[in-house]
Amino acid sequence: MRGYGRMAEVDLREGRVRVSDPDERLMRDFIGGRGWCAQLIFENLNGITHGTHPSNVLVVATGPLAGTGFLGGCKTSFAAISPQTGIYGDSSVGGYFGYMMRRAGFDALIIRDRASLPSYLLVDDGDVEIVEDSSLWGMSSKDADHVLRERYGNCSIATIGVAGEKMVAYASINVDWGIRERRHSQAGRTGMGAVMGSKNLKAIVARGSGTIDIADPERLKEVNRRLIQEVKASPAYDSWMKYGTTMTVEWANGVEALPTYNFQKTVYEYADAISGRAVHESQAYVSACANCIIPCGHVLKVDDDFVVVDYENLGMLGSNLGLKTLQEVAKANYLCDYYGIDTISTGAVIAFLIECFQRGLIARDELGFEISWGEAEKIYELIEMIAHRRGIGSILAQGVKAVASYVKRGSGEFAMHVKGLEISAYDHRAATAMALSYATCDIGAHHNRSWAITYDVEVGRTSYGRDKAERVIYLQHIRPLFDMLGVCRLPWVELKIDPNIYAEAYSAVTGKETSLEELLKCSERVWNLVRVIAFLKKGVSAKDDNLPPRDFKDPVPEGETRGITLDKEKFDALLKTYYELRGWDENGIPTPQKLMELGLSEALARLYPSWRRSGEFRTYEFEL
Repeated sequence: MRGYGRMAEVDLREGRVRVSDPDERLMRDFIGGRGWCAQLIFENLNGITHGTHPSNVLVVATGPLAGTGFLGGCKTSFAAISPQTGIYGDSSVGGYFGYMMRRAGFDALIIRDRASLPSYLLVDDGDVEIVEDSSLWGMSSKDADHVLRERYGNCSIATIGVAGEKMVAYASINVDWGIRERRHSQAGRTGMGAVMGSKNLKAIVARGSGTIDIADPERLKEVNRRLIQEVKASPAYDSWMKYGTTMTVEWANGVEALPTYNFQKTVYEYADAISGRAVHESQAYVSACANCIIPCGHVLKVDDDFVVVDYENLGMLGSNLGLKTLQEVAKANYLCDYYGIDTISTGAVIAFLIECFQRGLIARDELGFEISWGEAEKIYELIEMIAHRRGIGSILAQGVKAVASYVKRGSGEFAMHVKGLEISAYDHRAATAMALSYATCDIGAHHNRSWAITYDVEVGRTSYGRDKAERVIYLQHIRPLFDMLGVCRLPWVELKIDPNIYAEAYSAVTGKETSLEELLKCSERVWNLVRVIAFLKKGVSAKDDNLPPRDFKDPVPEGETRGITLDKEKFDALLKTYYELRGWDENGIPTPQKLMELGLSEALARLYPSWRRSGEFRTYEFEL
């Protein structure tokens, strides 16, 4: 199949790199990016002990549309068994890294074991080299980026900060902090920075000048031309250019879904001060990813430096912590990037701590100081304590679930996580489809897999109909598909671009004529494979597709949605409908029939070791 590059398998302990071509099935059935990550981790699952053990495998993969010149073709997925959740985890990042890696001739890196000394990888025009360099260890992502950029010139760099080195469970990976013209991006969720740190891997440098083997370049140019025209003609284009995701603060506050004070409230009295309009009026400049005409990186000045802010940062570090000014939120955001920790998880952990302190569940002696909502300087100190695992920061560094286990005394009632991953910035007590999205998300609660709250607002906030489950499943297939293709999803989700155009682009690049429906079937295959990984690794099933007790017990305190909670009985019925539509059993496990339908024969053999197909009607006998 055309349009693909090579794979490099890196053994850090042995100092060995083996380069190979991807096999036909990997390209055909798993497309690229997140799809390759899931399949490659599944193939290595038996040997993986836990998230920060040397046996864990870190996969870095782009997709076939990355680096081709196609609009938004810039995405890269970092994936492994998550140190935070113990199941499959991944995080997708934009910027220039995927572009450069593809131009260097590689679609995927499979990184094994642990280097004996701090090192970085150099991916450079057909070669991958392991470079020992202890001088970078202890540096911030920004400083390490600067040193490496001086060394290698025009490149893209993924680095970890001190939090990754110290294996904070939700440590992030920063991409291209050191160059103003490019969007500084993070692979934030599920602790991929901690995986790099556990491998003594400080950075990955990608530098390439090659071209992509595109099957039909003229067709791709024509499809790209149409896409650009549609983007510019979208009624939302001007506002998206102006505000990017930051305008979601106004929207979420207006529909009463903005997380406030650890999801106690849904409306924030200081929302205007941290809104998209406030960002626009204060921003220093905007930045864009590779192959993009929509510069959605809105950059604020913090002291003598700069930071990109987006909605999730404004929500989880702003309203959720009670910070009252944009400058305070920007500084908290900057510190998270500087140390290399996920802003969503950090905001959730600190908010949980503040509520515990308010309730008298954590004493001043344990924390070292008193704290309440909106105390910016103390929040900055907590970020530093988490990154360095100093004092109570060592507990906070493990995530909300671990902190609740430490505090006990009923604190789990308001520990806002699913499967160990902190919930991102949408209150969902009055948004049943969004609640289902969080409960069933394959990596733990995360909005990027299924942003269903707009559907709730459109059809009814508190309905539990079959349509809600259908909508969530559709979104869980189409949204991750963009990560598989290696392309940004924002033109589709924000500017209402017809997604069929991405199937046309894929067909032009690969030479394999493919419909959107066929691509979505590949995405469904990956979703089911990740569920199998979760079951095999940690026994994840229906019992884990649940939400924090707060969602069912604590009514929304004000506004038009005042008094609303999720209805546990109706939600459980909706969850059963979801399983039925997915072809899973009542325990939330993919059935043999579904795995066979998707061509996941290896997963079938692992999940159901005693099964056989018999008779004309292909009935199955199996046992867990």
